[in-house]
Amino acid sequence: MLDPRDLALELYAAVLEGGSLEPQLAVVARALKAETGFVSRIAAAGDAPAEARAAAVFSIDPDILAEYDTHWLPHDPRVAIGLRQPRGVLSFNRLCPPRDFARSMFWNEFGRKKISSSGFHTLSASIAEPDEAVGVLSVHRPQRAEPFGPEEEAFMAALYPHLRRALFAEVRLRLSRAQGAALEAGLEALPQGLAIIGTGGRLLHANAALHAMAAQRDGLALSPAGLTITDAAAQMALRHALDLVLAVQAGRIRLLPDGTGLSIPRPSGAPAWLAQVLPLRAGSSGPFAGFAGAVVLVVDRAKRRAPSAVLLQRLLGLSPAEAMLAAGLAAGHDLQRQAKRRGVSHETLRSQLAAIRRKTGCRRQAELVALVLQLST
Repeated sequence: MLDPRDLALELYAAVLEGGSLEPQLAVVARALKAETGFVSRIAAAGDAPAEARAAAVFSIDPDILAEYDTHWLPHDPRVAIGLRQPRGVLSFNRLCPPRDFARSMFWNEFGRKKISSSGFHTLSASIAEPDEAVGVLSVHRPQRAEPFGPEEEAFMAALYPHLRRALFAEVRLRLSRAQGAALEAGLEALPQGLAIIGTGGRLLHANAALHAMAAQRDGLALSPAGLTITDAAAQMALRHALDLVLAVQAGRIRLLPDGTGLSIPRPSGAPAWLAQVLPLRAGSSGPFAGFAGAVVLVVDRAKRRAPSAVLLQRLLGLSPAEAMLAAGLAAGHDLQRQAKRRGVSHETLRSQLAAIRRKTGCRRQAELVALVLQLST
């Protein structure tokens, strides 16, 4: 029989390379003289199986396995018994005797008709996974064949620690990829340009909005070396802001001082880009623990929109009429114009403006407009 240590090395290599586990599953099945096998993840609700998802399959029709996962999983007596057992190598010839299994509804209504050529005798290894599912590697022999014996159980037991580590690593890598994809999707959805800069100043990621800004060739550019600004003074300001942010992360200074915001002139004469440099704090745990760098947010002033009246009402605690007035002022519409458009008196709007100032703490109309524009996208 194949040495489990040789197979373990192949398992680790497959996980690290991000490849399929199916070739290794086939090797395990053949070593155990099994005709079929699969790696599946079973989510459980208490002791009952809730759903399953196949991760690798050997010599089983995928459509039959999909039907099993969708309809027959809760009726398979081996699954219910296995979920109640400690994680490890399970021989179902002892846990679910062949005579009892042959009388089950599952075998007579599904197994005998769909998987009778292979799926009767079962040897499995079950693993509690980090996401609270149960990972199961199962191999099967047909009803006419000899049940799995002590030699096969010993082989599976020797392989089990390596199988457990390999599947744990595969799950963690899969979860990290999923988290990375979700984060990237969130960054791509931002209307602001966003760049992630590493400690060496290199550009690690730029979202679609920032790429679109750079494509205009109007004062800023992107390269693997980082974010480049045409204006020399603005480029120096960016470097200074990055130095401040990285100094905070390295513990050289305790608080982030002013000076991490900058204006980037545009040769076209369009309103300057507005940029803010912020420390990227990844925390002490999670897939990005220990990562250090900076986030550069870039806003196109020409495309900034004042927030809606509904949003101002929620954020600032204004009445509907007050929120409409504040939004109009931020859009450049003075009291006289708004009074005429809304069919109210100038004094009514002055009274509403006074109420807005009390609620927001703004002493002057210019302060109010600045506050509203800070909430713009």
